[in-house]
Amino acid sequence: MPFHRPGKRLSGPALVLSGGASLGAVQAGLLCTFLRSGFQPSVIVGTSVGALNGAFLAFYPGAAGGDKLVEIWASLCGARIFDFNPLGIAYRLATKRQCLFSSRFLEKLAAEHLPVDDFAQTKVPLYITATNLSRGCKVVFHQGPISRAILASTAIPGIFCPVEIDGDEYVDGGVMAHLDLETAVELGAQHILAIDLSRCSDQARPTSPVAVLVRSLDLMMRDHVDRDVEGLSPRARITLIRPEIGSDVGIADLSQVDKLLEQGEAMGQELLSSCTDARGRLRPGIFSRSIPSLP
Repeated sequence: MPFHRPGKRLSGPALVLSGGASLGAVQAGLLCTFLRSGFQPSVIVGTSVGALNGAFLAFYPGAAGGDKLVEIWASLCGARIFDFNPLGIAYRLATKRQCLFSSRFLEKLAAEHLPVDDFAQTKVPLYITATNLSRGCKVVFHQGPISRAILASTAIPGIFCPVEIDGDEYVDGGVMAHLDLETAVELGAQHILAIDLSRCSDQARPTSPVAVLVRSLDLMMRDHVDRDVEGLSPRARITLIRPEIGSDVGIADLSQVDKLLEQGEAMGQELLSSCTDARGRLRPGIFSRSIPSLP
């Protein structure tokens, strides 16, 4: 779906959020810290779990919204993103479905926490990136139901079924744009705060077929992000925050959400002074911090 580009530059910074599944809790903790400091996005661009976090903040963009986002994530501790039902998986395989798991968990999240399921009602303009599987291209949603765009953007290939919208099938936006800096720049952003989770979980020696797939996709996404930062930096001041965790965290593992939230908030506090100048303006650059391994 094409979007309308403003004829002038944005007055404030854009917020760009990457995918990262359960590691979205780290992103939420970081966001909470920056929002408490007075950060106010003029536009939000989200991919995959970044679309979930971004959609909520588009309705509640202030410090209270950041606190509430952390509360929502905390309530998910121990929940299951994937329904590991052997009969359900066997049925999907037998009926040649395009996925292994149902997306009911994500549907429920959107239904419970979006006050209105309409892009036009957000307080901050919201853009959600997905991949058009039918046409092989990136698509940015900004009109209509937000929930369908979120489901499309979070449809991990092979894990969740593609989402059909207007006759085309869509999968996870990370396939084409894990961190969609390009859309923010095209919308007129001069300053961008971006949170990239592609280095948040680094299992150098994967031990299962799924882990090999996840590791391979992650490396591809990292390369895309690095090239985009290099290519777009002449057009906008990009402040890129890149957390690093010393141990692997499964993409569906919500058992340690509370610790991920705490580490995200602590990292945000540590980075605030280096990411902003004396007047509170964002400094361009890549700000990477390692946070302790989870037990």
